[in-house]
Amino acid sequence: MGDKYNFTRDLEKFSFSIESLPNELLAEVVARVASCSFKSYINIKLSCKVFHELAKERYVYQNATLADFPIEPSWERNKQEKISKLTSFMELCSECGNTEALYRKGVMDFFKNERPEVAKELLKKAANGGHLGALYVIGIIMIFMGGDVKEKGVMLIAGMKEREPLRTIAKDCRKSLVEILKTIWVKNPQVLGQRPTRCTIQHQRSRTNGWPSIDSDDEDADFHCDACTCDVEIAHVITALPASIT
Repeated sequence: MGDKYNFTRDLEKFSFSIESLPNELLAEVVARVASCSFKSYINIKLSCKVFHELAKERYVYQNATLADFPIEPSWERNKQEKISKLTSFMELCSECGNTEALYRKGVMDFFKNERPEVAKELLKKAANGGHLGALYVIGIIMIFMGGDVKEKGVMLIAGMKEREPLRTIAKDCRKSLVEILKTIWVKNPQVLGQRPTRCTIQHQRSRTNGWPSIDSDDEDADFHCDACTCDVEIAHVITALPASIT
């Protein structure tokens, strides 16, 4: 009769072979796994001591996906310990330059009026890291701020909607922002106290049937100026804000 299967022995052999590979390569493997799902990240972290240590690398947190994470954990559905762990992981990702973490914190902190100036810096960092959603939100904030800054915001948003596939990307950015705004308690007076002055020229498209839906594919088909294009974006954002300003 053959030898009984020895799981511990095989695991030790696996760990030994893993240790023979360069840390840079192994960190890349863990980072790619973490970029797929949080569950996969936990699984590879628990698979062996080497991966467990590498899972704490800044590069891994920087690339981890947050798709599995709620915008804000529900206290009714989650125990405090679980919420603390989720918050801690999100904070680590943000500190390590994870663009999605920077984007989420920037949006939430700005619209909740929690250190809005710091929040804008977080959004800038995310945008500089290539997060288009953060760039979109910066444009929206500029429009709400008014003055010369508003014109820059109009140009930024209009540029993102100039042609396909940018229009599709801009629509996804809008949906992401609206989703967050509908989840949090918006308290920033910069967006609550006003409706930005928008295009008043008569060449705007007819609105007899109201604004196009948030998922409309032809919403920009017959607009003739940048301000009109931004009208659509601001209108959608305002629908996600407290009803007092609509």
